[in-house]
Amino acid sequence: MAMLYELLLLISLFSSFSYAEDSKQVDWNKMETQFYSDLKVTQGNHTEAELEQALGYMLLEKYNQWQRAAIHYKKAVKLDPTLFNSWYNLGLIYIDKEEGNEYFRHAIKSNPNFLPPYYWLAYNYCRVGKNKKAIPIFEKYVEIATKAGDTEEFGRIKSARELLKELYSGKEGSELREIRDLGAVTPPQ
Repeated sequence: MAMLYELLLLISLFSSFSYAEDSKQVDWNKMETQFYSDLKVTQGNHTEAELEQALGYMLLEKYNQWQRAAIHYKKAVKLDPTLFNSWYNLGLIYIDKEEGNEYFRHAIKSNPNFLPPYYWLAYNYCRVGKNKKAIPIFEKYVEIATKAGDTEEFGRIKSARELLKELYSGKEGSELREIRDLGAVTPPQ
């Protein structure tokens, strides 16, 4: 899948970068149609669902088109509910709504070893004061993340452990206060 994303970025640079740069107003429908056609021709060995996921990724990461990306991610998971990255990215897009939590739960169900949705689901529960719901999710996150030894998760593991200490104590400390003061945030992917 990583190669598909890389190819998608190359295609977008060569096939439509000049279009987007030369035009004051971007015709997103035209661009999406072109991207999809280019992907379909060059990536015949990928499913429709994977192509939709790649389009969502490109729209989100390269063009910051959140709502357009959501449309493609939703198509992707409708075609293939096991695409945990699509579920996760939908969770990020809708992180400040209950809908986002539902998407994170789907991502976890689709791939129980994929770590980020655990963290963000528990984070969201803390943000809205649902501490009892956050505890078992943070615990599971720390357990899986520690076993995986993923160095990219180090910061979140540390944060989850600090949050768990506060949650176990029943007293809001600086970590919980910070989450609640920030309100809804867009997390890094």
